[in-house]
Amino acid sequence: MKKLLFLPVAAFALSACTSMVDSVAVNSMPEGADVYVNSKLVGKTPMTVDLERTGSFEIKVAKAGYKDEVINLAPQASNPFIKFGPLADLGYYKELTPSPVQADLAPSFLPAYPGVNADKDFVSNVLQADKLRKEGKISAKEHSYLMKKISEFYTKK
Repeated sequence: MKKLLFLPVAAFALSACTSMVDSVAVNSMPEGADVYVNSKLVGKTPMTVDLERTGSFEIKVAKAGYKDEVINLAPQASNPFIKFGPLADLGYYKELTPSPVQADLAPSFLPAYPGVNADKDFVSNVLQADKLRKEGKISAKEHSYLMKKISEFYTKK
């Protein structure tokens, strides 16, 4: 009889423990960027990383030729009205936000803000993106993305 009571309790405990982890999707544009979780390299985008719900994490997405992007993940109550004993303390009713992580990397050659010669700088940046494409350092998709980011940068108000 004791064995029969142990099985449901063990099953409940194991199911509660397995759900204390969130699978967070990490995507970037352009793809193939390195993903660091708390300064530790974990892979390249697109990927999914399993993180404990009770901790805070710093996700850094980095790729050569682009500015690094840092996103902080923190646990947030998924349903603040429902709490059930020790599960609340273990993070069962929490989820990491923001999830999924989407990093739109900016080209490293863009300045912090458009300068006095914005037209000349715009042409220079377009030519630099074209040169990277002609040399085969970036794909056609990545070139289109660079052109979009350059245009957005010089047209934003």
